[in-house]
Amino acid sequence: MLDRRYITLSILATTLSYTKAAQRLFITQPAVSQQINSLEQELDTKLIEKDGNRIKLTTAGHQLVQYVDKISFESDRVLQQIKTKQAKQTIEVGATLSLSIFLLPTLISHLVRTNPKIKTVIANTNEILTALRQGKIQFGIVEGNFDKNEFDAVNIRHENFVGVTYPDNPLAKYNQLSLDDLMNQTLLIRELGSGTRDIFANWLATQNYTINDFTNQVEVANPSTIIHLLLNKMGISFMYESLVTEQLSHRQLVKLPLKNFDISHPINFVFLKNSYFKPNYLKIAQKLIN
Repeated sequence: MLDRRYITLSILATTLSYTKAAQRLFITQPAVSQQINSLEQELDTKLIEKDGNRIKLTTAGHQLVQYVDKISFESDRVLQQIKTKQAKQTIEVGATLSLSIFLLPTLISHLVRTNPKIKTVIANTNEILTALRQGKIQFGIVEGNFDKNEFDAVNIRHENFVGVTYPDNPLAKYNQLSLDDLMNQTLLIRELGSGTRDIFANWLATQNYTINDFTNQVEVANPSTIIHLLLNKMGISFMYESLVTEQLSHRQLVKLPLKNFDISHPINFVFLKNSYFKPNYLKIAQKLIN
């Protein structure tokens, strides 16, 4: 079990208040200060510093809290595994909105064979990574960027990333388009924090453009809504080809023949770095590899 001082540091990192931390721990405020001071002396490093009338964690403090939270989450899961029969254990899995449509069902179909209780969290990449840090999920499938020092990952596949529009769009008649040809179109784009948005924004940057260069922008947090708008003859968008395979095959939507736009992006199965359960997670990830 973790030293009480580390738990105190973790709670202080959440509250950023000695008073609130004391209330959460049912101890006095001086006791909280004493525990933090003791920990800093033992480690010979500053963990908390003043920021005006407030407090904040130092870089070392952030690193230690991240480690403490990981150990705490893992310990809770090990104890739960010991106490609970497999049939009663719950698997918590996260997926980004795009991947929840075409990849999460495959993952669930594999998991349900041995784990009848499954809980899913559907959110954007940043939110899935936060859920991992907070122990709300055990692993996730994401397409966005992540810190390889913080998370382990298995690349499970690559997905083609395409521009799409409705067949009646005047752009659809061209054999090749430039970015300038798209600027007056209504761009249907995902929200900040979305891996899909990041992919497109990063590519635009290589061409010396930004999303704000588009005259009309509609930010939509759900890929299914974006597809619905495209089918109703609104604008253009950029997404994984697997999201619109059926619509493309029936020519309800068409690809934009954009010059120098050839993107295939990795899809990753992610979990906390050096997790005790890593062998189990690797087995699950292997089932998703084409």
